[in-house]
Amino acid sequence: MGWRGEGLDKLKILLIMLVSAAGGLATSIFIFALTLAPSEPPLMVLSQLLTSGFPATFPFLILFSFLLFLSTVLASMVGVVYFLILPEMKNYQESGSNGKENTTMVLRTLKAEERTVVNVLHAHGGSYLQKYVTKESGLSRLKTHRIVAALSERGIVIVEKQGNTNKVSLVEWFQDGLNQ
Repeated sequence: MGWRGEGLDKLKILLIMLVSAAGGLATSIFIFALTLAPSEPPLMVLSQLLTSGFPATFPFLILFSFLLFLSTVLASMVGVVYFLILPEMKNYQESGSNGKENTTMVLRTLKAEERTVVNVLHAHGGSYLQKYVTKESGLSRLKTHRIVAALSERGIVIVEKQGNTNKVSLVEWFQDGLNQ
């Protein structure tokens, strides 16, 4: 199975987790409304909370624990997206499909400054010293360093220490895709 099948499996897992998190959040909100006013309908209690706010006699601990739960669910969803989607970019080189298609997909995800760095590298055969990339791109040394580090983390470039600078090279599959 290629990266597309794995990507669909991960997307299914992501959707299941998001639906589960949303269901858990809805259930906890429903229970929260029931604890506030057990004799009233929960939807009416929630609408009153949204329009008039929490009552002054409301225990702070319950509000704090509810907000803690909500932030944990949101952080978990962000983490799931990060760990399921980001590794896909690193696996493009292992896929059996053509390099041009992979490179085009990755190029769409690059920011303008990242694209500038990639274009400078491509103009010099895919490999160039970082200090010259800085000069040609018109970016500051720090900005270039951060962009190169981000591209390296995403598996688009390889960084090798060379004296007091770095040699930055586009990975082979990406360079091949640009040349096609």
